[in-house]
Amino acid sequence: MNSLTAFLLDVSTTVSSGSGEAAAQGTQQAAGGGLFGGMNGFTLVIIYCVALVIIMYFLSFRPTQKREKALAEQRNAIQIGDMVVTNAGMYGKVVDTTYDCFIIEFGLNKGVRVPVARGEVYGKREPNMTNEAPPEEEKPKKKGLFRRG
Repeated sequence: MNSLTAFLLDVSTTVSSGSGEAAAQGTQQAAGGGLFGGMNGFTLVIIYCVALVIIMYFLSFRPTQKREKALAEQRNAIQIGDMVVTNAGMYGKVVDTTYDCFIIEFGLNKGVRVPVARGEVYGKREPNMTNEAPPEEEKPKKKGLFRRG
């Protein structure tokens, strides 16, 4: 917008005064004002892109990294004898561990032992074998941004 204003001032000053020196002074005055002073358009685009990357990092990448870190800590806490659920939704009991996988017993047969990669185990969880729904936990109410109390 500043360059358009400067161009219009340059054209109007040149037409009205006929002097090139007055037009140059008007252009310098118009280009020097504004929010970012004498920055050119390329610099503003770079600043805008850097700001967008920083905002995306704090809104998208950082929470994802925190969630993955918590899930990795939960997987490392799994020991022999724990009931686990896989990413596919299958429940089983850990009977052995190796460097990169868990040996899990699936089903009531206790004869089906399957090696499952550590990344495919979602976490510790007991299956709900009753017909009743689990009791719902009360979640604390979130306060609004502008609400008090």
